[in-house]
Amino acid sequence: MKRFDIVTLESPNRAPLKIEGFLFGEKSYGPSVAIVGAMIGDHVNQLYVASQLVEYLRIKEIEGKISGKILVIPAINTYALNMGERHWPLDKTDINMMFPGYAQGETTQRIAARLFEALRGYDYGMILEGRRDQGMCLPYVKVIASGYEDLESAKDLGLSFIHHHPYNPVETAMLQYNWQLWGTKAFSIVFGKNGAIDYEISRDVQGAVVRFLSKRKLLKCPVFEGYHSNVINPHGITLLKATRAGIFTPSVSYGTHVQKGDRLGKIMDALSGKKLEKIISPCEGIVTCQYSHPLIFQNSIAFRIASVEMSCQVEPKTKKKK
Repeated sequence: MKRFDIVTLESPNRAPLKIEGFLFGEKSYGPSVAIVGAMIGDHVNQLYVASQLVEYLRIKEIEGKISGKILVIPAINTYALNMGERHWPLDKTDINMMFPGYAQGETTQRIAARLFEALRGYDYGMILEGRRDQGMCLPYVKVIASGYEDLESAKDLGLSFIHHHPYNPVETAMLQYNWQLWGTKAFSIVFGKNGAIDYEISRDVQGAVVRFLSKRKLLKCPVFEGYHSNVINPHGITLLKATRAGIFTPSVSYGTHVQKGDRLGKIMDALSGKKLEKIISPCEGIVTCQYSHPLIFQNSIAFRIASVEMSCQVEPKTKKKK
């Protein structure tokens, strides 16, 4: 194992801020993969999984089980992690909105440029990613349809779902999109709750990464088969939004198979306790994500349901005749 600095930022009032990488194996013996951990300051679950992978791969390298080149970068935004911030503390910018970077630009643009330089040329790219909202979700693979994506390699993770969606303009500044444009078969694994570590989910995600490494001939270890991944596009996901603000009480959790008409949760008035809304499933499917905060705002997404059919439509509420 080689531990080295990818980016070092000098600070006038504290120790230098570093982004460190851990390199295993050699390119000459097989394919290559780069794994990127926490890019946002509250993605501690992603940091945890990346650190566990470093220790696992360190042992496997001693055993002579690595047959390719594997780079793991556990954390990108170390400053935010140290300060308890979500984004870069000095100007609140998101590093994952700065790719491919600009070497003469602002601090986060320079970080992105140095990082992207280190990541270019890998056969596969994997981003351990958390949600950008107040949600908890079933671990899934996110693949941006850039025209250069590779769904078959993503299936080797063996996770339940692959969310394959067309890119939107904001995603053209993200790492996955730019990685794909430069010839790397890149995707993200989205999991966990922001600011917390779910150890059971972490084991599942680590197992999925090890499965991928084994199937792609980077690791000489037998592995258990995972799921036959279902590829879901945005039309196969139904969003259930809260019509009222209040205290949110879910009746089911992510991963639950629900039928049309099942009760999913309720919203109560935060002061009087009066029930304001009963959330009912409009179709059959699997709850892939649920709102994770006890207080919910109007129009916040309470649940996401994946269906094998086209997106199930939520019927508008009609007023009762007097």
